[in-house]
Amino acid sequence: MYRPQDFSIRLLPGFDRITLEHQLAGQQPDNLCGPYWVAILLRSMGIRPSTPEQVAQAAGSVLPVGDPLTWLPRGASSRQDYGLPLPEATDLKDAGTSAQGLIAAASRLSNHKYALVPLQANWTADRLTNLFELCESYPHWNAILLCNLRTDPLWGTSLPLGKAIAYLSGTDLSGAASDKSEVTDQPSQPPTDWNVGHFFVLAGEVKGTARSLAWVCDTYPHFGWQGYHLQPLEAIAQALNRGDGYGGGILLFVADGEQAQVRQQAEAQGFTIACWDNGSPQVD
Repeated sequence: MYRPQDFSIRLLPGFDRITLEHQLAGQQPDNLCGPYWVAILLRSMGIRPSTPEQVAQAAGSVLPVGDPLTWLPRGASSRQDYGLPLPEATDLKDAGTSAQGLIAAASRLSNHKYALVPLQANWTADRLTNLFELCESYPHWNAILLCNLRTDPLWGTSLPLGKAIAYLSGTDLSGAASDKSEVTDQPSQPPTDWNVGHFFVLAGEVKGTARSLAWVCDTYPHFGWQGYHLQPLEAIAQALNRGDGYGGGILLFVADGEQAQVRQQAEAQGFTIACWDNGSPQVD
């Protein structure tokens, strides 16, 4: 029998400041997940107007031309009501938004009041836990963790609550007891919704008696519960490492005045402060 006291939820400091803007934003415009998030982050700090299209222009985003089914997750409808003209590419490989571009856009559009600090690592579940603990140790940072990853290793967002509870309690997704901590290869896991480069925010963590699951805040309201879904830390680590020839990492959104301390403490914990090539066009 599962008892309420067997489970705990922790939200990372600062996350509650973006929940309303995320709710109001609704679904992301097609192929603008990174700009979508930076716009939400800036609006949550009172910087308006901040739209995904404005961020995309500042970040050097390029839109693909083609069939939306090649980039949409299961169950989503295309949203291409862009409010500003953006450059296009006929080849999907020549489109996207770079992490470097988002860093430049966040700084420029906030008049250098806010920054995105790029963190790289050999990502593991333990490294993600280390990062959670670091942000909790410095709550005045109010850091938001914006992940840039490949979605293919992730679990599907339709994970039933009962299976989530069973997983947290130490059983596999079929209900059998298991001692495995690495479960991303289990055949009973819900299949991923899509396979693209993507940006989403880590909101916090749900802890059970045996395992933990990360709270993810995503860009499609039909994912999970109004855009929130649960993912194993191992799956997120694998998605950040990508394995497809491109790079991934986590951008920490913080006030510009906190940058020096963020960089110092992150490096002291073994994180590398450097941007990555996610395969998107690079800004000059």
